[in-house]
Amino acid sequence: MSNTIRVEQIGRRPLDVIVSDSLEIGRECDGLVLSDERVSRRHLRIDRQGDRLLVTDLGSSNGTMLDGEPIDAQVALLPGNIVTLGDTTITLSPMTATGGSSGRKTSIVGATSVRSDQKTSIERVADDVEDDAVSIAGSVESDRTVTIMFSDIESSTEKALAMGDLAWMDVLKVHSSIFETRVREHGGSIIKNQGDGYMITFNSARRAVLCAAAIQNDLADHATAHPEQAIRVRMGCHTGEAIHDAGDLFGRHVIIAARVANLAAGSQVLVSSIVREITTARGDLSFAEPESVELKGVDGVHDVYDFDWTEAPLG
Repeated sequence: MSNTIRVEQIGRRPLDVIVSDSLEIGRECDGLVLSDERVSRRHLRIDRQGDRLLVTDLGSSNGTMLDGEPIDAQVALLPGNIVTLGDTTITLSPMTATGGSSGRKTSIVGATSVRSDQKTSIERVADDVEDDAVSIAGSVESDRTVTIMFSDIESSTEKALAMGDLAWMDVLKVHSSIFETRVREHGGSIIKNQGDGYMITFNSARRAVLCAAAIQNDLADHATAHPEQAIRVRMGCHTGEAIHDAGDLFGRHVIIAARVANLAAGSQVLVSSIVREITTARGDLSFAEPESVELKGVDGVHDVYDFDWTEAPLG
């Protein structure tokens, strides 16, 4: 029997996924991430057992259906079965006589999968924030400036596939621990976390860049001690005014911060011109010469600066 499933979302082309071991599916999980709003963060899991695929609902809000009947226990996915979660369906992928899928195929192995729209983690987090702007607005004080940071792991999909599920989960745990510890120490707020992507806000631009420096130093130290778990994280920061109109903060300024982060390479921290201007007053932070860039979705040409986190003061 095939160990490949076909995932179909409204308005998207079908995605064929190879299940090699165990695969979680949901809106915010360590497996296949869907954009379906009716799907829970961790909705269901598909396990491979010999030549069978077994489906388990993970306590989802809207439930999981198999051929129209609710799943209340682990069930086998058989040819012709239709699993429904939200507006998404899952079936066994049709196979040709040569063993290949009869449609377009994207191979995603085990739980080390990527979202079907192939966006970066930064773009996915930014999109989710735009969809949830009202609930996020209360995380920062009004009538003050807020610095927005985005980050993700460079080439995370390729690294996950090369390392395997269990080893990659260990890497993500270390990554999350470092972020959560340093963000808390620097007074930041984690707004969104999806897989390896983060959106974080700070009421101080200086705290934001010092937090970025601390995270990069921790990652570098961990890579030295555990070279098999070495990763390179891309980071970007931008500052904008936090006002009562949530559409302003969680619109243009989010887009700018996300676009700046998307320009960064692994282990690089890029900042917008306003972040550099705010944080250079003490003279103890170093930035490279500006690079003029165009930011997708934002008019004009913008200067971005590479922050030298290796020279930043600790603490």
